Order: sequence, then C-alpha cells, then structure tokens
Amino acid sequence: MTGNADLRTCALGACCCLLFSLHFAREWEARLVIPPREGVAGFAQSAGGGGGSASQKIYAEGGTYHARYGFTNFSNNRVNVSYSMSQADFNRYMAGYGYRQSDLDALQDWREKNRQLEWARAVKKGGEAEGKKALEAVEWEYRLKREAFFRSRGFSLGRDNVLTADMPGIVKRNVPTLRPLALALQEVADGRGFGQDELIGSVLSLVQTALTYKVPPMKSGDLHTGGVLPPAKSMLSGWGDCDTKTGVAGAILGSWSGMRLVGVSVPGHYLMAIRRLPGKGDVFVRHEGLEYVLIEPAGPAWLEPGRVGQATMSLLEGMDGYKIEPFF
Repeated sequence: MTGNADLRTCALGACCCLLFSLHFAREWEARLVIPPREGVAGFAQSAGGGGGSASQKIYAEGGTYHARYGFTNFSNNRVNVSYSMSQADFNRYMAGYGYRQSDLDALQDWREKNRQLEWARAVKKGGEAEGKKALEAVEWEYRLKREAFFRSRGFSLGRDNVLTADMPGIVKRNVPTLRPLALALQEVADGRGFGQDELIGSVLSLVQTALTYKVPPMKSGDLHTGGVLPPAKSMLSGWGDCDTKTGVAGAILGSWSGMRLVGVSVPGHYLMAIRRLPGKGDVFVRHEGLEYVLIEPAGPAWLEPGRVGQATMSLLEGMDGYKIEPFF
C-alpha cells in the first residue's frame, strides 16, 4: 500500500481502463507504461446491471460547440443536461494541454544559449570555477522551466523523468471550466428535490453511462496527449477512458464547497474516492485517518458510489497496492 491508506473490501462488478505515461530518455518519446508493474494489459468491460438508456448529441452551431446528455441516476430519475463552449474559448482551452516537439526544442534552445552566455560571463569575471557554478545555475533554472512547462500542459514530471498525467492538477484547473455543468446539475437537483447523494450519483451516472468509453491516443497529429482528454474536450466529444472520466467527475464535483476528493491509482487503472462515512458494503480507503468511499467513473458498468468493478477490486487488493492523490 502507499502512504497512510488502507482498503476495506467487498465483492462487486467489472469495468476497464488503461493508465499511460511518457518517458524521457535522450528525447521525449511516448511509450506505454503501466506503473508500478509492467505487463498488465487491462481487463474486460461489463455493462453491469441497470443504468437505463443514455443519450448524447454533440454538435457545433453558430461558432459554439454543444453537448446534450440524457441518463438515469441511481434513483432511477431521468436527467438531461447540456454543456457548451465557444469555439474560440475551446481553442484557447486546448492550447493549455499536451506538448509538441517544437515546445521541447524551444526549451533546449533556451538552455544552450544561456549555457554559452552565462559561461562566458562567469569565466571572464572569475575564471573556470565561476563558469562551472554558472552552468549549474542554468541547469537548475532549466529543470524548473521544464517542470513548470509540463505542469502547465497537464503533466507531472516524476522520478527518472517519467511524465504522467497530472490528475490532481487537471481536476483543480477544470473546476471553473465545468462549473456551468455543475450548476445545470444543481438546478435539476433543486427542481426535483434531489439530496446530495442523488446529486453525486447523477454526476457519476453521467460519466459512466452517457460518456462513451474509449481510450484516447497517446498522440494526436504532432501533439503528445499523454493518453488523457482534458475534461471539457471529453464533455464536448462525448467519450473518455478511466482517468479522463475521473477528471470530468472530479472537476464537476469540485464545484460544491466542502467536497473532499482523492484520486486512486492502481496498476493500469484510475478511479477516485469521496470523503464520507461508508455505508454497509461500501468499498473505501483510509487517507490521513479518514474514510473515502470509492467511486468508479470508467463505465459502462453502472456502479453506485462504494461499488467498483471486480477487476478493480483485484488490483486494489493486489501486491502492488494503490496510490492516493488528493484532489482538494
């Protein structure tokens, strides 16, 4: 297990997903990595029980992208919501995710130019010893710039230069972006007398059943994506995989004050958990002494909070354990 966390279990359903990362060697190249244990190829999806019929309509009109969704929540109430974004805003939004080789080349150019410049200045002032100190300072600043760049594009740079999707960062950044959708769901909840559990269940049902399950490519044209769709793109495209859907659910739920969420990473899969007291049969983890009930956004299985897929259960209980990443 990882950190101050432990798992309480019960036997449940099934779903699937893959977790991707990137590795930096001589150049930044995309490769499939399923940490912490390679060789896990994924697991089969199951439609699960219930869920009703879900619908989606994705279209562009008048310079605006629109997405309309219909789904059934866990109280068997039919819910319909819409989400829109202007094409101009969408283009600006997407510019903040992914990277191109030209971006890395620009960072390298900065590094080389400043190495030469600072070396010449330092040697002239204090000799070779000062020059070496100047080079160390440039390298330090380069690493900070590189890390900040990737963080700004939705990635986290870890040990051995392994680059992974920065799920906590993506969720936090997208709370304001998906707030209109959260407000639309709140309006439905207020109008139909939903309690908090029904509201949370509506968010989960939306991502599980109305968003199609599909794994994003690691690269789209010359753009390295990390295999994750940004939440707004997922909503306006109508699909996503486990980490993409977790990002969507986390960003929507983050609009409500007091919501405490964590991401939960297991080999080849990603899900989340919400801070609340577990009910009978709920699967939950403990983080910093508090219980967090697990939520399985991947779909298409229709699984209430506290229920996860059988394959997920096996991974959670596996020898590699799981990693918790606080969202808020």
